[in-house]
Amino acid sequence: MTHVFLEMTMTVDGFTAAVGVSLEHPFGLEGERVHAWMRDSVFTGAPPGTGDTGEEVDRDAVAKLYESTGAFVLGRRTLDVREAVWGDDPVFQGRPCFVVTSRPHEPYVRGGSRYEFVTGGVAEAIARASAAASAASVCVIGGADVARQALALGLVDEALLHIVPVLLGGGDRLFPDSAPNRVELEPVSAIQGARATHLRYRLPTTLG
Repeated sequence: MTHVFLEMTMTVDGFTAAVGVSLEHPFGLEGERVHAWMRDSVFTGAPPGTGDTGEEVDRDAVAKLYESTGAFVLGRRTLDVREAVWGDDPVFQGRPCFVVTSRPHEPYVRGGSRYEFVTGGVAEAIARASAAASAASVCVIGGADVARQALALGLVDEALLHIVPVLLGGGDRLFPDSAPNRVELEPVSAIQGARATHLRYRLPTTLG
């Protein structure tokens, strides 16, 4: 079985984006703060092994996202609102991306990655990503709705959560206000960076 992990950045109060996500505001109104840790870690310009230990931790968290990942799964809204920000940059470092959508679209290549549009739901997208990834892992990278569906279906083996020290007060929440049952997670690691705390949890084989 292909290893599937969820990778999401969220605030202390549980939001992955602010209110008002749009083409003009890909992360919501003033939501850039949520994902600034990743941008700042990539563009600090300091080579590995130098600088503050916390900065190194954040840079390592970004680098490890690609170390064992063979394919990505994301939602159509995430692609639509962030594609203008990404442009032709190799955001996914050439890995194939499978986009969950209700609107069919022809595949295309941008930034070195091939984007395929899946209308059969999250499970189909993860299955196709698993086939494309071969022995590598599949990363479910957002948005929050796709992440929740993958979790509810029991398709996620691990959750990698980057917690930024801010209370956003509203927006897209990763976890619902209520759930039908209690779920115990197995802590794997917790590492403090300069701009985010990086938590990894192992999930049960079923959440039902």
